[in-house]
Amino acid sequence: MQENRLHSVSTELQLLTAIEEKELAEKLEISSDMHKDMEKEREYQNRVWKAFLISIPYSASIGGTATLTGTAPNLILLGQLKSFFPGCDVVNFGSWFVFAFPLMIIFLILGWLWISILHGAISLSCRRKKKSDIRVDAEAKAKEVIKEDYRKLGPTIFAEKAVFFFFCLFAILLFTRDPKFIPGWASAFTPGFTSDAVTGITISIILFFFPSEKPSLTWWFDLKAPNTENKPLLSWKKAQDTVPWNIILLLGGGFAMAKGCEVSGLSTWIGGRLQPLEGLHPAVAVLLITILIASFTEFASNTATIIVFLPVLSELAIRLKVNPLYLMIPGTVGCSYAFMLPVSTPPNSIAFSTGHLMVKDMAKTGLLMNLMGVLLLSLAMNTWASSIFGLSTFPDWVNMHSHNVTALVTSTYNMTIVG
Repeated sequence: MQENRLHSVSTELQLLTAIEEKELAEKLEISSDMHKDMEKEREYQNRVWKAFLISIPYSASIGGTATLTGTAPNLILLGQLKSFFPGCDVVNFGSWFVFAFPLMIIFLILGWLWISILHGAISLSCRRKKKSDIRVDAEAKAKEVIKEDYRKLGPTIFAEKAVFFFFCLFAILLFTRDPKFIPGWASAFTPGFTSDAVTGITISIILFFFPSEKPSLTWWFDLKAPNTENKPLLSWKKAQDTVPWNIILLLGGGFAMAKGCEVSGLSTWIGGRLQPLEGLHPAVAVLLITILIASFTEFASNTATIIVFLPVLSELAIRLKVNPLYLMIPGTVGCSYAFMLPVSTPPNSIAFSTGHLMVKDMAKTGLLMNLMGVLLLSLAMNTWASSIFGLSTFPDWVNMHSHNVTALVTSTYNMTIVG
């Protein structure tokens, strides 16, 4: 009897031990699965974080090409066009935007798809995977942080509304000055009297005396009201501290260098050395030039690159008997398509300085971005840009420039002989 009781107790103990071992194994398995899920989630977050960091400088470089004021190369192109070809009036804020904005949108969409697929933010699998609890919890916390930061911004103040109004007014005035397809407000003035610079200076002057706080109408009618100082939206001290004077001096130096290349005949001499390109079809020449400049600007400053190449491209276009804009515009936009190295553009350097990116990450992502940019730019130049800028014809303002250059070279030659 006692032996049977001991046997049953022993059996119960064995069962309890087996159950405990099974529960322990299940806990260990659950813990192991959770550990694996956390590792996968951490790896996914690192990939997405890299995609975020890379997409910020890339979108800044692509988005800047949409307007003439977006990048320094665009401004240099406009300044050198006025220097080389004073009669050229087809490139203005409106015409450039009509050309570059569709190109920017297409490139942004394709670039977003490429970065998302490469870094795992978008899966090519047709199966819809269920989000893990860790990811759902992380996304919920991120949404709360964003909402809290948005609440901290507070309501929009009068100064912010005023600056937004003047910014919109500035953009509208730029677009409507000379839109080409309809008469703009510049037609009310003497030809050559107004330019995009007039619009910018006018809005800037208004900011210097427009009040930063909402003015009270009762103050004007109250004779006993005290005189109170009302700060303007922009002060000269603020302008001195925040305006990038080094960029302005750099642009001025670029214009001077370009003029020196023209006056000295250096651009004509370099253009004469590019005889192998004269036998190519213009579309092929555009593709090769864009590839060359996009590769060159990976290692050099965008501003320095465009200053060197624009005079050469203008002379090469004259030798090819094509519209100079057909080579100068892709050369200018191609300077902004530098995605492979941290030193290519300031946005790339800023993203790389966070320490979360390696050179191979940018090189792997930027290689296809460069290729897409070159092909899209070539497509744009041979389709809608041709009708916007009249690239299919050899304009009269080029003949005026060629006559001036020929006269300059002849006079220089005569002076050399006399000397």
